[in-house]
Amino acid sequence: MFDTALRPVHILYGTGALLVLLAGTTLGSYPSYLISLALINVIAAVGLNLLVGNSGQISLCHSSFMAIGAYGSSMLTAMFGLPFWLSIPCAALGAAAVGALLGMPARRLSGIYLALATLAFLQIVQIAIEESADFTGGVRGLDVPKAFFWPSVPVGPRSLFFVVAGACALSIWSAANLLKSKLGREINAARLSPHAAQALGVSVARVKLTAFALSAAYAGLAGGLLSLVVGFVEPNEFGISAALRQLTFIVVGGMGSLAGSVLGALALSGLPELLRSAKEYSDLASALILLASLLFMPRGLVTLWQHLTVRTAHPVARPHRSPAK
Repeated sequence: MFDTALRPVHILYGTGALLVLLAGTTLGSYPSYLISLALINVIAAVGLNLLVGNSGQISLCHSSFMAIGAYGSSMLTAMFGLPFWLSIPCAALGAAAVGALLGMPARRLSGIYLALATLAFLQIVQIAIEESADFTGGVRGLDVPKAFFWPSVPVGPRSLFFVVAGACALSIWSAANLLKSKLGREINAARLSPHAAQALGVSVARVKLTAFALSAAYAGLAGGLLSLVVGFVEPNEFGISAALRQLTFIVVGGMGSLAGSVLGALALSGLPELLRSAKEYSDLASALILLASLLFMPRGLVTLWQHLTVRTAHPVARPHRSPAK
């Protein structure tokens, strides 16, 4: 049976969906562009939190899977003429396959060793992109072909906005159902107590590998959408700064929380725009926000939301005073 009870998180997502729809129909092209980037960050954060927050595997190469999705979908469209609704899923599946290949040796690592292994993979992907100039444009970057539904039906800016919004909603919905499923419970169990999970019949190695592949698929989807929205991709956009920024999203929002992924990505996506006149300080501001979150709010913004909803749903009863005699 389906759970039809209205919960605070449903109100959060419903309000967000309504605001996105209103923004898509009333705002101009540049605000819609900024909101599209924020929604793409949400997709990437959902996938990364699944890997880091839920399965407990540290990754510094999430932006590399975004690069695979961005370059892969662009080249599929340019070389084979595929519409975006085919090229982006194919690129996301390619990113998932690469994630599974990386996850096979990485599942034997943990902690700092896993972080170093994923950092090395990030460098390998960047070098591969820069050295494959005939296909990727190298350090000069790559112009992304215009998106189209069919060969004679291009995708306009407003339609693209709703495509991104729909993909974001689908990503949140699929992640929520995944975490409620048997696989989701196994992923969390493997993080909380690998030995206990193994004793209960859970294949921890399989679960970690699956988490890597799923996280890479979300990143590939985000990368493909990013290439369409921006219209241009270059290797520097998927480097270590991008990887650390995505980690900041889930730490500030709340590790292991789907709502935290959404809150963290939305809250910090506007930071580059706020610092547009001082772009060189963007990474410094992200680092300071990350440090402050770790020191003063280690469980993330989602705890503020939880406290607010609990106090709203269960207000503190005031002591009853008997009338004076």
